[in-house]
Amino acid sequence: MRPNRSPFRILPSRHSLRVMLAASLPFLALAATCDHAYSRHHTDEPTTFEGPQYGDTPPLNLNIASLSVVDRGQPGLVPGDLSGRAPSPPDELLKQLAHDRLLAAGSGGTGVFTIERASILHEPGGILDGQLNVHLDVSSADGRRTGYAVAQVTRSYDPKKKHGNSDTPQNLNALTNMMLQDMNQELENQIRTNLGNWLVTPQAPGSVAAQPLDGSDTTTTDTTPATGAGTMTIGGGPTAEQPESATPAATPAPRPKIADQGPDAIFPTGYPSDDTGGTTATKPRTQLRSPPPGNLTLPGSSTN
Repeated sequence: MRPNRSPFRILPSRHSLRVMLAASLPFLALAATCDHAYSRHHTDEPTTFEGPQYGDTPPLNLNIASLSVVDRGQPGLVPGDLSGRAPSPPDELLKQLAHDRLLAAGSGGTGVFTIERASILHEPGGILDGQLNVHLDVSSADGRRTGYAVAQVTRSYDPKKKHGNSDTPQNLNALTNMMLQDMNQELENQIRTNLGNWLVTPQAPGSVAAQPLDGSDTTTTDTTPATGAGTMTIGGGPTAEQPESATPAATPAPRPKIADQGPDAIFPTGYPSDDTGGTTATKPRTQLRSPPPGNLTLPGSSTN
């Protein structure tokens, strides 16, 4: 048999349950509102990724009139390439690198910056392998290819994640930035080594170039390719002006030429040998002397 229970004992229990439910509803609503606001905040706010940092490296001024970029390393061209999933694909960052670091500062010739490869592969163990290949070709004003520089960068990145994927946007962005920083330094080294003669110093702001009055050209940069060198020699060649020498040796003034006045009236055959007043040595001549006394006779007379 069921024990006898008073019907009044159930009413307080139901009443208490209703009171508890009513009291907890505001807290449940508040928790749901906070959770929805938190989820909405993290879903709507876009995640920003920092790009590569090159420091205060100055641009490389090339003695060319124009520079073009050719992209052959677009995402997906290499099997298994993940570069297209990076927040900033590496080939796009290479284009920006060429725009920021390579400047056309000449009046003739062209340059072509070619991106051969810009890929990121997912290797076993969660390792990310990246590779960048570029080369710069320069040509003279007549279209001859006279110099080039090749730069290559490889980098491996281990996110050290035990669970989950390693090819997240954050990890891909970190690897891309490291590769671009390496390429920035490698490209400059290769250009200075292989295209050093193509680098020029830009004219300082505010300086005035001298202009001759005769309207001749004042350009002193020699843009003729060096014979057999494969690169262009800029400056350092011979100039038309000769260096000013020391005090020139004095040139003696020419002696005046004395006109020939014919034979002398007193000495028609020359001056006597005992004349030592002259400065020019002359060949001895036969002297004319008077005959000794007694050798002269008058015409018509005889000698005894």
